[in-house]
Amino acid sequence: MKLKLRKVFMMIVVVALIVAATTATALADDTITTGEGDASATVPVEGTISALTVSVTHPATIAYSIDPNTGDTYGIIDPEITLVNNTLVPVRVTVESMFATPGGTLQFADVLPSDRDWANLNVADSKEFIALGLKIPPNVMEWNVGYNEGTYYAADMTMVEFGTLNYGCMGVLTLVANHGLAFDQAYTSMHSLFFMFDLV
Repeated sequence: MKLKLRKVFMMIVVVALIVAATTATALADDTITTGEGDASATVPVEGTISALTVSVTHPATIAYSIDPNTGDTYGIIDPEITLVNNTLVPVRVTVESMFATPGGTLQFADVLPSDRDWANLNVADSKEFIALGLKIPPNVMEWNVGYNEGTYYAADMTMVEFGTLNYGCMGVLTLVANHGLAFDQAYTSMHSLFFMFDLV
């Protein structure tokens, strides 16, 4: 009989401890405000806001070609570089830099259009110098009003904002170049173009 009473007593103690632990946990999560007459309390309200994903579709590579047989030392050498804003709000399109890099059969030195007499370059200078630029072509509809109408050249390009695009809109850029004509064979060259897309 004593053994049974002891077991019952132990069960009551265990249940009491479980109830006490549960009550303590519940009370720890809440604050009780008390007072005589009026009682007031300030409760902080905390929000969690996620960052909006910036998404822009752009070419993985851009290919240009120069045909010296036309006799033109300046022209648009890539008709379209398309950028599509997939972000749910407008984004700003900035070019951080553009510069010649190794990787082709020749590496140009970037200069400004006024730096050379392009039509009279010899073979060595034709293979060395280029004035490669970037601009928004005229009569484009999807760039927002106030887009940048200038032409910017790799030789002096630093952080150029070209314009903004609304959600779902496509912007177009083109490459332009001044170049020589005296190429003695076919060559390839490489430039790197760095974009930055950010929220307006």
